[in-house]
Amino acid sequence: MSAIDPKQIEQEELVAEWLRATPGFFERYANLFNEIRIKHPHEDRTISLQERQMTVLRTQNQELNRRLSEMLHFGSRNDKTQQSLVAWLLRLMKANNKADIEGAITTGLAEVFEVESAQLLSPNSAFGPWVDTPLCGSAKELAAASVDLLATQTTISSEWQSMVAIGLPLGRSIGVSQSPAVLLLASYDETRFTADMGAFYLRQIAELTAAALDRIQAYEAKAD
Repeated sequence: MSAIDPKQIEQEELVAEWLRATPGFFERYANLFNEIRIKHPHEDRTISLQERQMTVLRTQNQELNRRLSEMLHFGSRNDKTQQSLVAWLLRLMKANNKADIEGAITTGLAEVFEVESAQLLSPNSAFGPWVDTPLCGSAKELAAASVDLLATQTTISSEWQSMVAIGLPLGRSIGVSQSPAVLLLASYDETRFTADMGAFYLRQIAELTAAALDRIQAYEAKAD
């Protein structure tokens, strides 16, 4: 595109300002909507002002439809997730031994989040920061040190495209100080877990999971 002469720019600004200050101009000269030709935004041809406005409105409508479709999609997905979480919680409450609780946690949450892997990692004081701020995001964005820490307890599959590691505050519900464990969820879908995923929601899952593990630990301690 060739450079525009500064004098021409000044003249165009004056014309634009005059048109903004004279809204009745196009009412009196409505025929100009069809007579004035401007370049099409996406094609190598000219169109009328009226057609250009229709193109803008059409583009805006397409964008609104896209955003509405996304909202409906995520709304439907959230409803499904909420229903799955209720079913998971009921399963967790019914479990009455360690094996059943751990199975309910991993299998249940794999179904809730529709992921390929759900694991409980053994307590480790290094997991402490993930209790308040879960590690969450696409595999290529996660810090290498964090992934290496997870790799000390499990094999990190190259197929995992996104992960979340939620610190479990073990002992909190029964007033006992313990190192946190980790609930690790991994997906082949890069967008399943993102860095901006709500931490509050993940912490609630962590607290319910930890409370269930604390309950069975306290029960087994009494039985001994």
